[in-house]
Amino acid sequence: MKNKKAICHAAIFLVLVIVINKLLNFMLIQPGLARTVFYESSKGGYDVIALGASHGTYGVDADELSDTMGGKAINMCMGGEYFYDSYYVLKYALKNNKPSTVILDIDYQYLVNEHDESILFNQIYNAYPNNFDKFGYFLTKMMKEEFRGALLKWTNYWQCYYMIGTTIEKKLSDEYKTADPSLVSMNPYDTYMGNGFVSRSKDYKKSTTSCLDWDESKLDREEGEYVGKIVNLCRKNGINIVLTTVVQDPDTVSEKCSGFAQADAYLSDLAAQLDVKYLNFNKLKFDVLDRTTDDFYDKEGHMYGDMAEKFSAVCAKAVKEAIDDTLNEEDYFDNDMSN
Repeated sequence: MKNKKAICHAAIFLVLVIVINKLLNFMLIQPGLARTVFYESSKGGYDVIALGASHGTYGVDADELSDTMGGKAINMCMGGEYFYDSYYVLKYALKNNKPSTVILDIDYQYLVNEHDESILFNQIYNAYPNNFDKFGYFLTKMMKEEFRGALLKWTNYWQCYYMIGTTIEKKLSDEYKTADPSLVSMNPYDTYMGNGFVSRSKDYKKSTTSCLDWDESKLDREEGEYVGKIVNLCRKNGINIVLTTVVQDPDTVSEKCSGFAQADAYLSDLAAQLDVKYLNFNKLKFDVLDRTTDDFYDKEGHMYGDMAEKFSAVCAKAVKEAIDDTLNEEDYFDNDMSN
């Protein structure tokens, strides 16, 4: 009898925890752009998919890719997107799309950066739509990180308690059902252009934030393995894949030239092992794309919107030629990073 009572009390407690957790999720979690991008990809019809981190979010204009490469493009680059994130992002995208091309943009910082163990690290996972692959994603990523943030999602947003009324109103709206980007609280200098691209206005004051130094002793080999898994997933589905690194602040590249060159050597070798093209646009000749430090809103190398449009046109042309095997790299790139 006592055992039955204890089990009953435990079951009631568990149900209360689940209900309270879901209620807190509903009241506190803010609509984010990751949810919008996943929703847009679920509509299907995309021929070109770009993967990567925040350099790609602000640097890859999906409309420019569409115009130059033909077909419809979506930018699925998201801040904090490590390569195991990119792998699962691509797996989800392939459920509703049959792309001909995938562009995997590589920010070398994601190879040498120690993973953030805080609960803020799992926002892409939290936005990932519920499906069977999410269990594998959890085992791959969350069990190695701060998994409590995946189980108690509201803890990422506890500081939004004062917005509970507005949050509930948003989530009860028709716009929420379609992941409308108008519900997302964005930087006032940012404009969501659709299909994953965020354009930042030049009115935004330049930040001094710079990028991490390349340090091969901190290299995460598992991240490189996931680049290989992405390449293999593309090959399995008959998809062309090109690895890229978007152009960054030229002053930073100059100051950290040795590190950038070492990263380039590592990534070039990785691409050769995987038998794929790697286009490092930090080696892009200035007569192909003129740029100065003023075209980037921080020293790390995130672009303003007007530079992103110009760069994306050049990037799309080079990627298309690489796929068609007509690319003459000397037309675009200087072998010497210091130039």
